[in-house]
Amino acid sequence: MSSLRVQDIPALRLSVLFAAGIIIGKASGIPIHLLIGGVSILFVVVLSAYVVSRRYPPATVLLTSSVVLLCVSAGAAKISVDRERSWLVSDNLMNRPVIVIGTVSEPPTVVHNGMRFVLTARELIADSCNTPLREQVLVTVKWSRRDTLRPHLEYGMSVALKGKLSRPSAERNPGEFSAREYYEANGIPLFLFVPGSDGMMILDSSGGWWVMRELVAPVRAYTIRSINRTVGGEEAEFLKGILIGERSGISSSTRRAFANSGVAHVLAVSGSNVAIVATTLFFGFEFLRLPRRGRVLAICAGLLFYMLLTGTQPPVVRATVMAILLLTGQLVQEKGNVYNALGVAALILLGIDSRQLFDVGFQLSFVAVFSIVFLYPTMNSWISRIAGEGIWHRIFRGTLRVCAVSGAAALGTLPLTAIYFGRVSLIGVITNIVVIPSVAVSVTLGFVSILAGIISTWMAETYAPLNLLILRYTLSLIDFAAGVRFAYVDLVRFTVVDAVPFYIGLLLVFHCTVQPLARRLFILLLIALNVAVFYPPPRAFSSGDGKLRMSFIEVGQGDAIFVELPDGANMLIDAGPKILDYDAGERIVVPFLKRQGVSRIDFLVVSHPHSDHMGGIPSVLKEFDVKHIFDCGQPVRSSVYREYLHAVREEGCTFKSIGGGTVLLDSSEIRLYVLHPNPRFINLDTTYQHPNLNNVSVVFKLQYGKITFLLSGDAEQEAEEQVVSAYGNFLKSTLLKVGHHGGATSTSETFLDAVRPVFAVISVGINNKFQHPSLAVLRRLREMNVDISRTDEDGAVMFETDGTTLTEIDWR
Repeated sequence: MSSLRVQDIPALRLSVLFAAGIIIGKASGIPIHLLIGGVSILFVVVLSAYVVSRRYPPATVLLTSSVVLLCVSAGAAKISVDRERSWLVSDNLMNRPVIVIGTVSEPPTVVHNGMRFVLTARELIADSCNTPLREQVLVTVKWSRRDTLRPHLEYGMSVALKGKLSRPSAERNPGEFSAREYYEANGIPLFLFVPGSDGMMILDSSGGWWVMRELVAPVRAYTIRSINRTVGGEEAEFLKGILIGERSGISSSTRRAFANSGVAHVLAVSGSNVAIVATTLFFGFEFLRLPRRGRVLAICAGLLFYMLLTGTQPPVVRATVMAILLLTGQLVQEKGNVYNALGVAALILLGIDSRQLFDVGFQLSFVAVFSIVFLYPTMNSWISRIAGEGIWHRIFRGTLRVCAVSGAAALGTLPLTAIYFGRVSLIGVITNIVVIPSVAVSVTLGFVSILAGIISTWMAETYAPLNLLILRYTLSLIDFAAGVRFAYVDLVRFTVVDAVPFYIGLLLVFHCTVQPLARRLFILLLIALNVAVFYPPPRAFSSGDGKLRMSFIEVGQGDAIFVELPDGANMLIDAGPKILDYDAGERIVVPFLKRQGVSRIDFLVVSHPHSDHMGGIPSVLKEFDVKHIFDCGQPVRSSVYREYLHAVREEGCTFKSIGGGTVLLDSSEIRLYVLHPNPRFINLDTTYQHPNLNNVSVVFKLQYGKITFLLSGDAEQEAEEQVVSAYGNFLKSTLLKVGHHGGATSTSETFLDAVRPVFAVISVGINNKFQHPSLAVLRRLREMNVDISRTDEDGAVMFETDGTTLTEIDWR
């Protein structure tokens, strides 16, 4: 790298400038017409400067400056054009019945009780008006019991779909993953939900590109059938993921194990697969004695076919473009430059859709390759200094070189992993040493088995058992590594700013040309900077500053409320639902609390034993030191309740039942009153299921100075009447957490008349099947001029008070 000159890598330089323009364009929001006009003017300036520089060399500075500005401006204009297309559909059409006509652009995948696929839309029909629509739409079809005949969709089919359009949601809680950023980066700005087969009509079966329809789609379908037949089970889902990018069947527990063990990257079809395909094709065409030029062209064609087979994922496109550039360079006797090949691949992908720059797969792929090329030569030189020519010395050096490739990629992508996934695997370097070679063998055996199956089923089944054994061993190793204590470290508060000293440190350690003493001082400074980076930074909302903050966390159809008290103590009320593979405690609440710098929970309250409130509690108990646990005292016979009790005992926690009339906090500034449940609502006979568990919900009144909060859980009208009868005007509060997610059985007029809130918060899931909140409840609140906030529309709702005034925090 030390001999590499910047002028030798023009494509990489151009791609960096173009990417910088994309970032600037996204952040600045400059109007498109100004950007396009600026690019046109700069283009003329560049041509003029080029002509002048041929005669007057000093004008080269003007030419260089103009080219830089042109590249940056072109990037800004490209992102503006790409993003503008996403908003051509009016917001007025969102969540309303519409008809979308288009072509199925990828084979549908089966999801829970439905299917999902990408539609290349061409027409939108709403209110009897036809509008052209040129966008990719992610379609989710949910089957109902009436759907006895379910249409079979394939690539290339033209369909008319009736459903509701929506946009991917932005981040729902502070610092959380943004689905909108992710899907827009992958060119999918719209969702369409179709409720059953009644909303589907097949118009034509011969659409799409014929290569995809007649070649790629059948080969992909054959590959999936072959893997299911010869391998089967979780191993088959794993093989489909690493071979052709079909990951829909991989369970969430397996995905977590891969992430915790530091090998999540192998679930994506990567550049190493392209290398395996290229090597297989090379030996195959070499065996057929194809001439050099024909062999290179045939390998390039094979790589392009494999790129289409995997769904043109960014890592595969990047690797394919780089491989083709390096191979075709051999035909013209030009030595390939990996940096330029990387730059050309980036320019091609960003030229197609500049939003891909913000896709985590795109970033990880390019940064990993750059890191290997940039860091590995220095690492290899260090390894070569190990003395000894014996067989064990050579094996040791060879092993270190294999580890160095993985280590270089891991070092370069570590900040991205911390930013996007909130954790960095400590065991990943060791796990990768074993997993990467075994995955490469599995991919190779998979290709061989599938190709052999074309000739003979017996030949395919000969290779499959060995591959099954390797896959099973790999999955077992990953599960074991993920379960090792301290397998990973949480870095949920790591930011882009924190990554700067890390990358500066890498540059100093691997490519510092200053004198040894100065280099040592630089490295010491690097260590100090990185200690400062990895040490938890100041909290986003610091506690103990005399202010009370209440956060209604967006957990879907459920409740989770985090309260930061003025004296530095805190309280968590509920932790959201746990349904199938979705655990709001693990996925939402725990990361939210860690991003706030929480290491312990002083008071944990379980309002009542329903899954949408207590489902996430076990995950919270595993991650935090909880001092006091309170619940309503109503035992039930349910798996959710048993899991809660098991987690309490497993973590060695003690819990206490609370009821109406209890005072949990009582100081000169803070008072926390428990108003419900009344003892007559509790039934301790566990053989009998209480008829309405909502009415045993814990109801709180929290008072700080002049500001009061009434948190009513899922209490319905019967419980509300009891509370009003017992406490009357004492219920008057500044903020009301609306009962039962805004359902019609709660928030009665009598109850509202007693509370008289200024603010109301409804914790409710987007497009929930219960159709919460009720229109009647919303009408009652509006008639009282209450300021309404909803987690389905606003994401997390956060308030702050000094005891005198209450202010909503605009965390976005």
